[in-house]
Amino acid sequence: MVEATAPAIDFADGDDDAAICAVLNSAAPVAKLPWGYSLKADGLYYDDGGDAPALRIASRMEVLAQTRDDKGASWGLLLRWKDSDHRDHQWAMPMPLLAGDGSEIRATLLDRGCYIAPSPKARSKLLDFLGSVTIPARARAVERVGWTGNAFALPDRTIGDGKDSLVIYQGPSAFDHQYRSAGTLKQWQDGVACYGVGNSRLAVSLAAAFVGPLLDLIGEEGGGINLRGPSSIGKSTALVAAASVWGTPSFVRQWRATANGLEGVAVQHNDTLLCLDELAQLDAKDAGSVAYMLANGAGKTRSSKTGAARSPAQWRVFFLSSGEISLGDLAGRDGRGTRRSAAGQEVRILDVEADAGAGLGLFETLHGVTSPELLARTLKDGAAHAYGTAGPAFLEMITANRDTIAPSLKRGIDGFVAKHLPKGATGQVARACRRFAVVAMAGEVAARVGVLPWPPGKAETAAAKIFGSWLQGRGGIGAAEDREAISKVRGFLEAHGSSRFEPIERGIDEYAPRIVNRAGFWRHTDGVREHVILPEVWRNEVCAGMDAGRVARALGERGMLRKNAEGKFTIPTRLPELGLSRCYIVEQSIFGGDDA
Repeated sequence: MVEATAPAIDFADGDDDAAICAVLNSAAPVAKLPWGYSLKADGLYYDDGGDAPALRIASRMEVLAQTRDDKGASWGLLLRWKDSDHRDHQWAMPMPLLAGDGSEIRATLLDRGCYIAPSPKARSKLLDFLGSVTIPARARAVERVGWTGNAFALPDRTIGDGKDSLVIYQGPSAFDHQYRSAGTLKQWQDGVACYGVGNSRLAVSLAAAFVGPLLDLIGEEGGGINLRGPSSIGKSTALVAAASVWGTPSFVRQWRATANGLEGVAVQHNDTLLCLDELAQLDAKDAGSVAYMLANGAGKTRSSKTGAARSPAQWRVFFLSSGEISLGDLAGRDGRGTRRSAAGQEVRILDVEADAGAGLGLFETLHGVTSPELLARTLKDGAAHAYGTAGPAFLEMITANRDTIAPSLKRGIDGFVAKHLPKGATGQVARACRRFAVVAMAGEVAARVGVLPWPPGKAETAAAKIFGSWLQGRGGIGAAEDREAISKVRGFLEAHGSSRFEPIERGIDEYAPRIVNRAGFWRHTDGVREHVILPEVWRNEVCAGMDAGRVARALGERGMLRKNAEGKFTIPTRLPELGLSRCYIVEQSIFGGDDA
């Protein structure tokens, strides 16, 4: 286990940041209150100096610091109060909320148990107080979950930079979020995590939950894994188990959203884990672009009301997905016929068969439970009672060892790739292997520090097995574009071999019907049928949406497309009615050749 050491606090803003450290540990008000205002044990009061008694306008509300981002914008006030049950509440209130009538401020405070007097005067004086109070202490405001220096901001807490962090989350999900916790880490380990041992799909899902905080440290790109398979096989159970690392079962989101909506979801899960259930709910026309967007970590560039370009939303995220179909199948459902899932999309969302092949659905071992269905219910029950403890525990370790953990992780990742990447694999396969390596090392580190209750090597073994399954489902180690090219030509011939191709010599089949919408001809050479495709049909129909030259090379390299002595793929051929024409001649081997 890595020995934790107390992280040093960097007071980047000098005395102001030192002041907030003192304030956060003290109930004494250090803010300069506006004239007429005072803090008493039971609330915030206003006295105009007249004969009337001081007006209690709200619960005792301490101003701990002024917040702002690293660019001097997003100013706010860090407020603290107690509700009627004497529980502490803290809120980084954005100052722009004062621009309106204050209803949103009052609603937020009231919802968190802060008393606000109902009179119009009290409401007005509360806004005056919030707009006029000053304090020298400063805190860094951030609008997204994740790393800021050595501090990791969550909506309800910040881990790192010492016990009292200078980084404060001031985003839109300050209260409405699923980064909640219940139970203990031991309860989560016994009720959820222990079942990952021997179950490769579940183990990889759990290990993937720890990838997000590591991406920035090791400089790896985002991406995801899609568990594909029929319903009731255990896909959603794996997502719920992984989500329990960070929060409640409702931490699992749905793909049913627009690309714009998923931008906001991704920001909320920055540097942690994004779980998206039911891939088929995503609009087919958005499938490819969303895969790029989530993995690349950047949204669209939009204009402001003045027409100036606004900075696009940004995030780093690893995500788990589930669905009955793959990304490629979904992208092909938009009805345009020429659309496909590009190789870059496929290596960003790695499509894995959810069925482990052991006759137990997602599982390979039941750990003494009588059925896969009962094990799935056991996992879901465990995740519903103990959740949100493993992620913060992992972050405590990361922040305490940030400078030393990255080199060890990189060596582990490189070692996994060297051990498991097949020789001759393309760059696409290498990228996928590296992504599985990141998952493996995240799981190994989580196990080494006692967060995952697994023996050493279990996470790596599971990731290697899933990588092998992905490679098998992909169809080999070659380029995805080449496999797609072969599939596209084969599909065209399978669909139109009889209806759009006619024999070069009518005597071959005197009963063959006349072809109206002709794509080419067929003939027998040495007893084997060949398809002769006209050049315009090849470019505009057979290879629609693809690089026709690359398609020809992919087939030619595998002996599926004839080429002449000069290496050209268009062969002069004498055709009925058309005379001598340069054509593409597809060999019969395309129907039984190796696509790898």
